[in-house]
Amino acid sequence: MQRKFNLTGALVLTLFVLSWVFYFASKTYVSSMNLSLSVQESELTSEIAQKEQTVEELQNEVNTLQEKGRLLGMLDNEVSDNENNIYVMND
Repeated sequence: MQRKFNLTGALVLTLFVLSWVFYFASKTYVSSMNLSLSVQESELTSEIAQKEQTVEELQNEVNTLQEKGRLLGMLDNEVSDNENNIYVMND
């Protein structure tokens, strides 16, 4: 006995194959996007760490300059600076 060509069966098989193709294509796309976002996240994390270190260094520099300014303020006219680099104590 030979089977007759069944249009409904062919349609179901075609839709099944197309759904598997769509599934694997979307799975591959989502995986590649996930990898791309992971790389971008690590780059941004590294950049944030560098910015935080720069901010900390600048805060330390500001604190040092504030302390230097206070010290020079307390010494009043006994100390003079030459181009902000050399400090001369007057006798």
